[in-house]
Amino acid sequence: MLDSKETEMAKKYVPHLHFASGEQFFPTTANYHMERSELWLKSDGTNQLIDSNPTVTSISHYTSGDYFLSNRLDSVEEIAEDYNQAREKIGDTVYARVTRDSLSGNLIVQYWFFYAFNPGTLNQHQGDWEMIEIILDSTERPTYAVYSQHFSGERAIWNDVEKVDGTHPRVYVALGSHASYFKPYQGKLGLESDTVGSREEIPWEDLDILYLGEMGSGKHPATQDWLEYGGRWGNWAELADIARGAAGPSGPGHGENEEKWVHPASWGSDLFLVNQSWFMLSWVAYYFLYIFTTII
Repeated sequence: MLDSKETEMAKKYVPHLHFASGEQFFPTTANYHMERSELWLKSDGTNQLIDSNPTVTSISHYTSGDYFLSNRLDSVEEIAEDYNQAREKIGDTVYARVTRDSLSGNLIVQYWFFYAFNPGTLNQHQGDWEMIEIILDSTERPTYAVYSQHFSGERAIWNDVEKVDGTHPRVYVALGSHASYFKPYQGKLGLESDTVGSREEIPWEDLDILYLGEMGSGKHPATQDWLEYGGRWGNWAELADIARGAAGPSGPGHGENEEKWVHPASWGSDLFLVNQSWFMLSWVAYYFLYIFTTII
């Protein structure tokens, strides 16, 4: 639970989000998915229904990665229709967390995003957790921004980050996969071949900020007991399918997202450092592909 100083810090760096044309899903609450899901257990190759009406409190008791919250609607078309109706009431949400890395001592401001579905080009699954973070120095000045992308991500020095009103980083969200990029022309250099653009925006001041506590008893409000849940936020998949991104993700602090939560600075420092030269290369690749596909 954040004190007043941490709350102000979390507000200071709330990102300004950009989305490509055709995006169907925008950041929402974890509760949106949970309230429309059933809790299942994968055991000995079979699926066992555990709870047909899970709650924030009930799922907190299931810390194993063998559980999964599967949306009753199942298909992307049904989920998209339901989500867009609900969005009119619940708006757009970002989860903010301020923490100090236990290894480096750096103060970190994280922003976690939950999406109801990931209709990516190469991977499709219910649920989608994404994250960006700002790494501060000993004087609490930002030094790096780190954006998650699929199973990895990239980082940039703060001066190379596009910003709104001086402190709010622009995040260009990939169509369907919701990977985060620093520029609207990135995403073409890699296997994912993400489509990134800026057709629709969610200004930082329009995002509802929910401030995250920490994992553990008494370290977060009861409304965030879902932080203890260790299963998948979405459909189950076998190991081969998980490798190609066809399973619902683990939540913050669990599974593939554990390192981001426990050691955010060291996780970020290991990622590829992009700079102005890389941005120029991405720009050339983007327009080369655009011209090539237009001619063909």
